[in-house]
Amino acid sequence: MLLEQITSAGIVGCGGAGFPTAVKYNTKTEYFIINAAECEPLLKTDHYVMNHYAKECVQAIAAVGELLEAKQIVIATKGHYTKEINALEQAIQEQNVPVSVFKMNNFYPAGDEQIMVFEVTGRTVPPGGIPIEVGCVISNIATMLNIYHAQQGQNVTHKLLTITGAVKEPKILEVPIGTSFDDCLALAGGATIDDFMFINGGPMMGKTGTQDEFSQQVVTKTTSGIIIMEKRDFIYELLEKEIPQMINKARSSCIQCRLCTELCPRYQIGHPIHPHRVMRHLTITEIPDDIDDDPIWREALLCCECGICETIACPMGLLPRQVNKYVKQRLAEKGIRYQKNDQPLTPTLMREYQQVPPVKILLKDGLKQYADLKVEELLKHESTTVNIPLKMHIGAPCEPVIQVGDHVKAGDLIGRKPEKALGADVHASIDGTVTAVSASITIERRDNQ
Repeated sequence: MLLEQITSAGIVGCGGAGFPTAVKYNTKTEYFIINAAECEPLLKTDHYVMNHYAKECVQAIAAVGELLEAKQIVIATKGHYTKEINALEQAIQEQNVPVSVFKMNNFYPAGDEQIMVFEVTGRTVPPGGIPIEVGCVISNIATMLNIYHAQQGQNVTHKLLTITGAVKEPKILEVPIGTSFDDCLALAGGATIDDFMFINGGPMMGKTGTQDEFSQQVVTKTTSGIIIMEKRDFIYELLEKEIPQMINKARSSCIQCRLCTELCPRYQIGHPIHPHRVMRHLTITEIPDDIDDDPIWREALLCCECGICETIACPMGLLPRQVNKYVKQRLAEKGIRYQKNDQPLTPTLMREYQQVPPVKILLKDGLKQYADLKVEELLKHESTTVNIPLKMHIGAPCEPVIQVGDHVKAGDLIGRKPEKALGADVHASIDGTVTAVSASITIERRDNQ
C-alpha cells in the first residue's frame, strides 16, 4: 500500500539527483537512515522541515522503516541543530516509534550518503557501490514530508526551497513545481546587485550559472535552493566552459602535494581514489584521445564531486573535481565503468582531524557575508504559469499524457514514466490550461477557469 502511494505520487529523492523513491524502497534493510544534515552551507530548507513538520516526518519515517523491516531507524543530523533535534525527539516521544536521532559533527560533506553510512554504522560502502550493499537505505528528510503527503493522497506538486544571498528578503519558498526562477527572485524582493551570478542548489554541489541563464531555470522536484551572488573569478572557473585551458593549467601547475587526496572524503573512508594521481596522469596524456580503460583514469569514477579538492585543498587554485568530471564523461562515452573488487578498505587514521568546517567553504567562495542571514520565514505562492520538465529525476523522461488545450487540476497526471523504465510520474502543479507540450509542459492559469 505505502509503496503504491509513493509510486503514484511521483516521489523522488529531494536531497540529491532525484532517484525514484519507490525503487529504492523495493528491498529490505538493516538500517534506514534519514539524511537531515543539510550540509550545504546557506541552505535552510531542511531546517524548516524539521522545525515545522517534525510530527509528519516522524510518522512517515516510522512507516517506511516498517516497510523496509529495518532493525535500526536513524535520523542523522548535526549535533548543533539543537532546536531541530528537540522537535524531532519530541515527535518521536509523542508517537512512541522506534526512531532515534544520531548527532554528527559539523563538517562538509556530512550529507554525502556514503559518508553518512560510515558515520552512523562504521561501515564503508564498496567503491562504486550503493548503501544497500552494507545493509543501509538513505532518504532525505524532505522526501519523508512528501511521503507523509502521499499517505494523505497528495501527489508531488510543490517544492520547498531556500532563496538567499544577494536578495532583499531571504526566504523559504513553497512554490508549484515549474515556477520560474525569475518569480522566485521577485518573491524574495529582487536582487540587491545589478549584475549577479546564481547557484542552483548549494555552494559546493549546486550548478552555477550566469545572469543570462537565470531566466531559463525553473523549480523542479530536486531544487533545494537558489543563491544569488556577486561575480567571482573562482566561481567563473567552475562554469566548465574552458576545459582545454583548465587541463593545461593543471598540467603545468600541479605540484603533487597530495592535499586533494588527503582531504577527499571518499579516500578518507578507504576508497582507492587519488585525485593527485589523476592530475599527474594529465602530463602524459593526449586529451581526450588517451582517456581510456586505464586503472588511474578509472579512479575518477569514484569521485562524488563534493568539491573539497578544488575549493579547500589545492594551494595552486586547480580544479581536480572538474578534471574528474571530464574524465568520467569521456569514460562514460566509451561505456567504461568502475570494476569492483574485494580489496580491503581501510579508513585513514587522520580522517577525524581533516574534516572541513562549512565556514571555510563560504570564505573561499566569497559567500561568508551571507552566513548569518536569517532564513526562517515561509512564503507560499501560487504561480499563474508553470513550465514542468518531463525529466527531473534519474532515469527516463516521462511521456506526456495530455495535449495542448486540455484543462488540468493540480495533482492530475500529466507525464507517465515509460513502462518498465526507471523514472517517476509527473503531475500538474496548478489548475489551468495546457498551452505547450515538448520536453516540458506549460500550464497557464486563466481567469475564466
